[in-house]
Amino acid sequence: MSNQKNRKLSQRQFFFLIIQTQIGVGILSLPYDLHIAAKQDGWLSLIIGAFIIQFVLIVLWLLGKKYPEWDLFQMIEFLTGKWLGKVLSLSYAVYFTFVGALVLVLFGRMISGWILPNTPIWVITFLMTSVSLYLVCSGIKVVARFFTMLSALLLFLLFLLVFSLNELKLMYLFPVATSSWKELAAGVNSGMLAFLGFILILVIAPKVKGAAVDTLKTIFIAHWFVAIFYLIIVLISFTFFSTEELPLVSSPILYMLKSFEFTVVSRVDLFFLSVWIVSVTTTFTIYIYMSGVGLMRVFHSQNKKVFLIVTAAAAFFISFWPIGSQKTIDAFTSHIMTASYGMAIFLPFILYGLSLFRKKNAAGSER
Repeated sequence: MSNQKNRKLSQRQFFFLIIQTQIGVGILSLPYDLHIAAKQDGWLSLIIGAFIIQFVLIVLWLLGKKYPEWDLFQMIEFLTGKWLGKVLSLSYAVYFTFVGALVLVLFGRMISGWILPNTPIWVITFLMTSVSLYLVCSGIKVVARFFTMLSALLLFLLFLLVFSLNELKLMYLFPVATSSWKELAAGVNSGMLAFLGFILILVIAPKVKGAAVDTLKTIFIAHWFVAIFYLIIVLISFTFFSTEELPLVSSPILYMLKSFEFTVVSRVDLFFLSVWIVSVTTTFTIYIYMSGVGLMRVFHSQNKKVFLIVTAAAAFFISFWPIGSQKTIDAFTSHIMTASYGMAIFLPFILYGLSLFRKKNAAGSER
């Protein structure tokens, strides 16, 4: 029992798993997406979205609290039955694989367009897949330690943005709250993509030490760390570029940093991208892990590495399809976003509703 407890993750490692999963590929385009949807009020949409996600996190925590020893896939089979449970678990595994493919598409597109224009995108995504697969095959404990070590780089990202402070103009944020509710809602929808990954909680929580209340605190602190991190990025972008300029800049942070030049460093944007690559790697790694665990539960196998390899390969080959044009990528992203509402919000709510009708919890004790 003691040995099993020692193999569990600490609350600190759980915290860094959450933030490293959420902060990833979407950070570069988030200000642009929010501004396109809600103009200078895009930052308000981000805050509204953060509060909505917090409510969702409470429901996920309540569901996990009822079945503390089970992950998402075990809960599904228990609450919906063997065969429907297998179908839903397989659906989650496929969903995680497609999200991983989307991460590869956006990552490959950005690196190819900004740094390596003469390198085939499939080479870039293959390298990302290989590194992530090597990492995830080492086990979730190693992954958590690696994520914890790398999290200091997030502060380095913010440090790079310090150079822009003298150039910011708060007047670009005004007038405030002039967008319609429809525009704000569109902004919330655009911002949701950046928060994807919170479903990780139901997959990882059974492997975390500590009481349920401690886990809830960790979840909330991690969520608001991510929300504030995003808010800083968005506000800096909104106050550096005017309302007329921002719609013309799809990656405002990179264009902003590219305008700065120092004696030793002439391309600050490349430093930012170097750290961003690490964040994308961590995000892709976790999606491969969650998909692999799902397949392992579906087929009742203990050979996790085989399913991790299958999942990584599937995500890699799926990423070939939307690479062709920006229109195809936008359509692919839209489909993933629609699926995310069902898989990360709607279905967990249904599962929690079903759990209220169960007379016994996972441990077999009366509620």
